[in-house]
Amino acid sequence: MRSVDLRDVVLTTPRLTLTSWLPGDVGPLLEVHSNPETMRFVRHGRPESRAETEQLVGCYIAEHAARGWTKWRLADAEGSVVGRAGFGGDDAVRQLAFVIRRSHTGRGLATEIAEALVGWHLSHADGAQLRAIAAVGNDASVRVLQKAGFVEDGTEDFDGIACHSFVHPS
Repeated sequence: MRSVDLRDVVLTTPRLTLTSWLPGDVGPLLEVHSNPETMRFVRHGRPESRAETEQLVGCYIAEHAARGWTKWRLADAEGSVVGRAGFGGDDAVRQLAFVIRRSHTGRGLATEIAEALVGWHLSHADGAQLRAIAAVGNDASVRVLQKAGFVEDGTEDFDGIACHSFVHPS
């Protein structure tokens, strides 16, 4: 990882940069997480409050420092936050996850970052299995995961949400 300002740059793609978070990123992430359309398939479709977003950014900062991976800050070429992407889970099973700002969907950004994160995982797997879920009805995310090489292996309930379950055959 290289550093830009005080951020660690995790990876770059032709149009995106994935970096660590700073406390000042609460506002830009809140813009993403407070949009009902963006959150339609995330956390029961409920936009998040500022307090919830502050807690998330703090958690992401702590996870990145402690284990070297989290759900990182996703920015476009101009440095504007377009979402978050990375991994949840634990050292045995990582869950690939992404949220893209509604105004930036339909441009292939989710596929671009998902494929890059699969590559990052393969280089930093330490034996961890790679999985992902997509809420039933979220056909766009299902297509993204399939393009990134994931194979559907059933359904599961995630926090009361019916989801397609995927595994990466890496």
